[in-house]
Amino acid sequence: MSEDNALIQRRKTQVIAAALGTHVALGGALVTLFPGMLEPQSMQATLETMQASGTNYLCEAIALVFCFAWLTLDSHQLQIRRPWWLNLGVIFLKVFFIPYYLFKTRAANQRGSAILAFFGLYFGAIFAMAFGAALAMMFGFAPMPPAPHAQGL
Repeated sequence: MSEDNALIQRRKTQVIAAALGTHVALGGALVTLFPGMLEPQSMQATLETMQASGTNYLCEAIALVFCFAWLTLDSHQLQIRRPWWLNLGVIFLKVFFIPYYLFKTRAANQRGSAILAFFGLYFGAIFAMAFGAALAMMFGFAPMPPAPHAQGL
C-alpha cells in the first residue's frame, strides 16, 4: 500500500469514527430534546413530532456529510469518478445505493465483506445513538421515565 493510500485509508477510518461518535451525541441530544420518547404512552406521538422536526433533518444531513466524506475518499483511493445519479441515489436511499456502489467498485472476492461492513456500520450507528440516549439518561441530561409502582406489597 502506497503512502498516499495509507493516508486515505486512515482518513476513511477517521470519518467512520467521527460518524459513530457523532451518533452517540445525537442519541443523547434526541432523548434530551424529545423526552416523550421515554414514556410508552407518548412515544408514538413524540416520534411523529420528531420526524417532522428540524432536528431530524439535521441528523440526516450530518449522516449524509459523513457518507459523502467517506465516498469521496474511497473514490479518490480507487481513482474512479462516481456518476451524478449515484450521488443523488445516496441522498435519497443510502441503504440501497451505497451497497450498489460497493458491489460495483470491489473485486468479486471483496464485495460480500464490503457490503456486510456497510450494514454493520449502519446498525452500529443506530446502536451508537441508543448508547448516547442511555448515557444522557444515566447522567441526568434527560428526564428518567417514571418507575412502575409496586402492586400488592
